[in-house]
Amino acid sequence: MQLILNGLIAGSMAALIAGGLALVYGLLGIFNLALGQIVLFGGYMTWWLHQIVGLSLLPSIIGGLISGAVLTWISYEIFVKPFYKYHRFLPLVTTIALSMILDGLMLLIFQSSPRSILPGLKSPFSIFGAVISIEQIVLISCTILILCAFAYILHSTSIGRKIRAVVQHDHAALSIGIRATSLHRFIFILSGIFAAAGGVFIGIDQNLTPTIAFPITIKAYAAIIAGGKGNFWGAIFCAYLIELIEQFAIGIPWFGGNYIPSGYQHSVALIVIIVFLFWKPTGLFVSHSRTA
Repeated sequence: MQLILNGLIAGSMAALIAGGLALVYGLLGIFNLALGQIVLFGGYMTWWLHQIVGLSLLPSIIGGLISGAVLTWISYEIFVKPFYKYHRFLPLVTTIALSMILDGLMLLIFQSSPRSILPGLKSPFSIFGAVISIEQIVLISCTILILCAFAYILHSTSIGRKIRAVVQHDHAALSIGIRATSLHRFIFILSGIFAAAGGVFIGIDQNLTPTIAFPITIKAYAAIIAGGKGNFWGAIFCAYLIELIEQFAIGIPWFGGNYIPSGYQHSVALIVIIVFLFWKPTGLFVSHSRTA
């Protein structure tokens, strides 16, 4: 039961990040390799506003989300948009450069010491023999609410229908008056807000360190590859699935009662990528689009 709860907690964080990334890939067909750094930036800014500036938690979280949105907007305008018009794979190179720049800046500004938004304030209790804290329950609940709210927007509102139209065929959407370019920018920034929310999740539940950016990015890409590139709900499902597999991989005795060292936990995402690229490159949930 404890392993399932741990997978649910970690999966809720991963689902936010992978969901935003899936939207960007579905809309633009590009990979943002600075995603993990945007996650950390949102978490670090929330920590700074709460622990250093002294703001209360809610304004600090809002400030962290806004910071993630602003950084994502800047990265889109400078590192993605000017190169995307030539080839959709060029932002792959430019966002790698951005990730290296952000790694250096965050290490310089925030240093390598672990940072926690709510240090020592956990309130754990037992449920069915497993331990979970009130903060973790709140974080899981907030993730579910965010995803449900986005589901409503995506499937029941005018802007949601426009997003789905652009995802299916942006040139056809332009022909009926949908401003595809503006939606590209909006979705890219929205993915940054989702990423920053994941960073806040990490900062409250665990610790923020500059070294976790790359594993975060790899897990998000594993989720969208397994779920079907561009499939929002497939990526969310696989984010939870990958985190559950990670927990069972290191939490269950293997090979004559021996446990796999926790340092190999992040290898699960890499194995998922390799397996799906060989076995089912289209992912578990293939997005079908209509053709003329």
